[in-house]
Amino acid sequence: MRLLLFLLFSLNVWAVGFLQPDEAFKPKISVIDDNTVGIEIELGEMIYLYENKLKVEDANPKDGIDFASVTMNKAVDHEGERVFETSPAIRVKLSKSTDVSGEQTIGVKLSYQGCSSAGLCYEPIETVLKITIDTAKLTEESAPGGSILKAPAVETAKVEVSAPKEEPKASETDRIADVIQGGSLWFIILSFFGFGLLLALTPCVFPMIPIISSVIVAQGAGLGTKKAFWLSVVYVLSMAVAYTIAGILAGLFGANLQAAFQTPWIITLFSLVFVVLAMSMFDLFELQIPNAVQSRITQLSGKRSGIVGVAIMGFLSALIVGPCVAAPLAGALIYIGQTGDALLGGVALFALSIGMGIPLVAVGTSAGKFMPRPGVWMDSVKSIFGIMLIGVSIWMISRIIDENISMMLWGALAVFVAINIGALEPISGNCIRCPQANKKALGIIILLYGMSLLLGGMSGAKDPLHPLDPFLPNKEVAVSVAQNQHKTFERITSIEELEAILAENKGQKVLVDFYADWCTACKELEEKTFSDESVKTAMDSYVLVQVDLTANDDAAKAISSKYGIFGPPAILFFDENSARIKSADIVGFKEPQEFLKHLGEIK
Repeated sequence: MRLLLFLLFSLNVWAVGFLQPDEAFKPKISVIDDNTVGIEIELGEMIYLYENKLKVEDANPKDGIDFASVTMNKAVDHEGERVFETSPAIRVKLSKSTDVSGEQTIGVKLSYQGCSSAGLCYEPIETVLKITIDTAKLTEESAPGGSILKAPAVETAKVEVSAPKEEPKASETDRIADVIQGGSLWFIILSFFGFGLLLALTPCVFPMIPIISSVIVAQGAGLGTKKAFWLSVVYVLSMAVAYTIAGILAGLFGANLQAAFQTPWIITLFSLVFVVLAMSMFDLFELQIPNAVQSRITQLSGKRSGIVGVAIMGFLSALIVGPCVAAPLAGALIYIGQTGDALLGGVALFALSIGMGIPLVAVGTSAGKFMPRPGVWMDSVKSIFGIMLIGVSIWMISRIIDENISMMLWGALAVFVAINIGALEPISGNCIRCPQANKKALGIIILLYGMSLLLGGMSGAKDPLHPLDPFLPNKEVAVSVAQNQHKTFERITSIEELEAILAENKGQKVLVDFYADWCTACKELEEKTFSDESVKTAMDSYVLVQVDLTANDDAAKAISSKYGIFGPPAILFFDENSARIKSADIVGFKEPQEFLKHLGEIK
């Protein structure tokens, strides 16, 4: 824990290396002519201002001097947002609505927010600029006073002062980021702990259940509930530290550490590690640290045997097994990226990770409490966990291999299980309702399903729930015809391809799905939500684009950085003018009905 706090503090100190707000933004006001005042905002190096965050307001609406109109330079496009990269050169045209005379001091209330291209966004800033003018030289006009004016996007265009516009609806991730920015420390901790408990019910955490169970069982005889509990806590704390470090790095530097671990060779290596662990569970050999190393660890850790291995497994599991991005995680990363506050953002991420790990502690403790004594039962339990580890290995390697090959691997595992529980063994005597007969019946069912997966995989099938579809030509044709009635995703990998599609489809709405083969939630989104007939019909009104981030190469990093995507799955929406509807962003998995409701709320 101390190491984690030290790391968070160090990263927070690093963030202070950015320009301070008063160095990044230097507003000043001056008289341009008898009826006009000018406002300049001198920007520091690599600093830019958001157009939609720049507001001008009369600080003294009842002083008899009003803002008739405002002009300014044109904003430019920067990563999908309209920004000022130099001073906006605001010009405020003044008029007097009452009989005022002599010199008078007026106040201009200026609100703005900007960011550094190096990766830090500043909090909104509000200031009042004062200047003395000669009211005798002002023209008298009837103009409304005291209204807020948002900066226009037209170069040196006259903009009449208008009433405040309704602020755009914030996206789900932005609302969660606001929880951190506006909440107390304990409210943030409790909120993100609750988010973590909810995420524990997603595919991000499920693969870790057999891992932690196997790790606990591997401790062997003499393992009690107390030791199982503490080993589970070590596993979860290590997992939480990994998530927190990866999240802080992603927020501060834009580097998705989890995505970096999704390269084919790392996934293959880790899958083989699980196979080796499974073989050890089957007692084909015994995994043991060399005596010299084991002796040294014992000297350093006393009675804390097994803790180092459990901690390493927890840390690596978080990075490699469960690379998921959901709205709470993305919200924390946005907060860190905008404010550079690694300490508070890191606390939120750590609380989120602990919430995700609570069910794992319960599972690990239960494995210790109910673990049988050495003997036949112990061998059976170890075999079950060995099969589960092979399942995790197949699940991982499925991210980088064809779906039909994945089906064949699952089929081979099913056949292996069926044979080992006695599917092909004869029943002794007149046993009809005895346990042996029940095991044989179950084994035969698993054997038949495993064989169908093998046959289907060899024939090119991809759906494990319909492995024999290639042998049903009429059904295949019907499915193909039904699919052709709806739009399909066009897969791309770069910014240039997406910009070309947006340019070609002016006048049409565009839906962009960020996807990766190694992303479990992405596949769930495809198989459950995008395959729903009602969802397909609703998406027909959009041009459908899928950005493939599987390679995690420079092109993938560039397009993720441009649109502020910390990792898949994420869905962006663009209107008929190719402008991003930021409030409509989706991060993480959504059920079909939730997705349809979300589509209906997009304006």
